[in-house]
Amino acid sequence: MASFRKRGTTWQYRIKYQDPATGKSKEKTKSGFRTKKEAQIEAAEVEKKLYLQQHTIIQNQETILRDWLNEWLEVYGAQCEAGTLITRKRYINKHIIPNLGNYKINQLSKIEYQKFINALIQKGYAKKTVQTIHSIFCTAINKAVELEMLSHNKYRGISIKVENDEEKINYLSREEVDIFMEAAKGSPFHHYIIASILLRTGMRKGEMLALKWDDIDFENKTVSITKTRSDRGIKKPKTKSSIRTIGIDDTMIAELKQYQLWQKKNKVKYGPDYHSSEFLVISPNGKEMGEYGVNKVIDSILKKTKINLHHISPHGLRHTHAVMLLESGADIKFVSERLGHRTINMTADVYVHITKKYEGENLLKLESYLS
Repeated sequence: MASFRKRGTTWQYRIKYQDPATGKSKEKTKSGFRTKKEAQIEAAEVEKKLYLQQHTIIQNQETILRDWLNEWLEVYGAQCEAGTLITRKRYINKHIIPNLGNYKINQLSKIEYQKFINALIQKGYAKKTVQTIHSIFCTAINKAVELEMLSHNKYRGISIKVENDEEKINYLSREEVDIFMEAAKGSPFHHYIIASILLRTGMRKGEMLALKWDDIDFENKTVSITKTRSDRGIKKPKTKSSIRTIGIDDTMIAELKQYQLWQKKNKVKYGPDYHSSEFLVISPNGKEMGEYGVNKVIDSILKKTKINLHHISPHGLRHTHAVMLLESGADIKFVSERLGHRTINMTADVYVHITKKYEGENLLKLESYLS
């Protein structure tokens, strides 16, 4: 049975129980309740958990969230891919711990957590980024529930709503593409080539970094995409649909031949200081380009534009490629296969703003045809 006493202006409860693991008597106390009724309500809940043999929940509810997240990463981090672990660590250390880390694991309310999510949205983070942060947090909380540190995950059903999300889509308009590529032409040649490859092929950054000269078929004007490369090495794409051969236009062919010649001249220029690499995308001295290097290239081109274009990532050039194809009248199945999407539905979901835009025009064409 719980006992209660008033300490100053607040109330305290005390519950004595036997730890089933050790057989020893233990005591659970908590103070700071404004009224005796509040203390009685929580004490009753604790006694219920003790009756249901949920001793682990009682013992661990004082755990600080920061400590649990770090322990979760340490113990269970090896069970996910290296890239996934890096992402989890980055978001936990950059966003979750600085904002929520001082809460006890059982004291973070759903409304306080919702405020945290709302703050991320207000700071301008993309909906996908906020969803990723929420997913990481819930994965850690679900493990705590599984280990009986918590009775349930109360953070389900959180609202992640980004207003005017379509306006924040990461791509350039046709006019902006001209401005962007004009700035690229005034940049180092390998910067221009990186921008041109991403824009004209729609391939992912990692797919471009994994390209070798053997992947380019100059005669048939195609490029084979069979792998992806990151700062953690080379691996096969996640899905079979990502392994594909796509056509490239005459302009891209001419630029790649010019780029090949540029590399040969640099090899002579740098002599013994030249780094031989098996990859197509390299720096002037032959060193391999990495993920961060590509990001810096795109950022530097943006800074050279005559007007201040909104920020766009390397992946945004992939989106731009898809948008330009759809706007030029390309079939969505062709676009889906070219991008290496798993399904046409995936393509349609991502570019619904474009397909809706041309729905009215297509209906007018149908009306004109039937008339």
